Amino acid sequence: MQSDKHVYRLLQEHLDKLPIGFPKTESGVEIKILQHLFNNFEAKVALCLSLGNASVLTIQKRFKRKFNDAIELDELSTILDKMYLGGSINRSKNEPYKYSNAMLAIGMFEYQLGHLNKEFMEWMHQYFDEGFNDEFFRSSLPQLRTSPHMKAIVPEYNIATYDNMRKIVKETNKSIAVANCVCKEGEALLGNSCKQTKDIEVCISFGASSYLDRGQARTISKEECLDIMDRAEREGLVLQPGNSLQPFCICLCCGCCCGVLTSAKKYDKPAELIAHNFYAQIISEACNGCSLCVKRCQMDAIRIEDKKAEIDLDRCIGCGLCVTTCKKEAIRLIEKTKKTIPPKNAVKLYLGILSEKVSKQKMMGNMLKLLLGKQL
Repeated sequence: MQSDKHVYRLLQEHLDKLPIGFPKTESGVEIKILQHLFNNFEAKVALCLSLGNASVLTIQKRFKRKFNDAIELDELSTILDKMYLGGSINRSKNEPYKYSNAMLAIGMFEYQLGHLNKEFMEWMHQYFDEGFNDEFFRSSLPQLRTSPHMKAIVPEYNIATYDNMRKIVKETNKSIAVANCVCKEGEALLGNSCKQTKDIEVCISFGASSYLDRGQARTISKEECLDIMDRAEREGLVLQPGNSLQPFCICLCCGCCCGVLTSAKKYDKPAELIAHNFYAQIISEACNGCSLCVKRCQMDAIRIEDKKAEIDLDRCIGCGLCVTTCKKEAIRLIEKTKKTIPPKNAVKLYLGILSEKVSKQKMMGNMLKLLLGKQL
């Protein structure tokens, strides 16, 4: 009979095969996180799921085959719905429902909105530092990208629709919802209240029923969505949409709470980790060294040298917050020569991340075989 801890280790290894995996650490803190998210039986059920949606009947058959144990369909359906509402797995929008594994981020962590506690947040911080950060930023296809605030864009730029979040909001035919930021909620539990804004209702999603199903979001109009984005610009929040031509979300992020930005800032060149098509440039003769841009920058990319602002392009992600606040108009956004065009949709995005991951693992396996003197 499998021990409780062994089941959670199997689940960690299972989830590590997802596009954004669930890597093992020396401390084993990832097991504590899984024990928080799944009870022992739920962990076994999760081992019968995959990245693709599966029916309750299919999951029942997998459970029987894997654990040599039977479970009634109605009981299994109830358990799966409980897991979905608890934020540990995904469920299809329409009945008959199908279920799949959720990644930790973007996924299970965000789904804990309203149910966080201090101990869980401490584990999450530890896990990000010990292994998950490297996994999250491993792919050349990040889950989120940075789009500029439109107030920072000069008229002569014919900005692509995928970088124009206002146009995307105006033209979407999907429902729009807004939720509180799970990062801000979690940091507040640790005594780190947001220094940038008091507004925590800053996570926008398109056609996403999961937050509404869990009572974690409310439906809003296009007009209110645009108002929220305008307020985000005034308060100094970065626009981070899902990295696809049809973004599934727009996160309005600060550099003190956001898990993506705070984690990226720990690297020497965070600009290489975040997809973006613009960068800021100082017009030196117009700059008076007031340092307002330094305070607005969420990536610590600007400093004052000899009474002039200087930008570290290894840290600049082209959000435009410094541009919109400069009273001397001494900063402008420059469009990058080589643009990063996002995948068509979220499915293409995650399949791309997974394909890249599998290719890298295969290459490393082949290298190991060669080192051991084996034939490929």
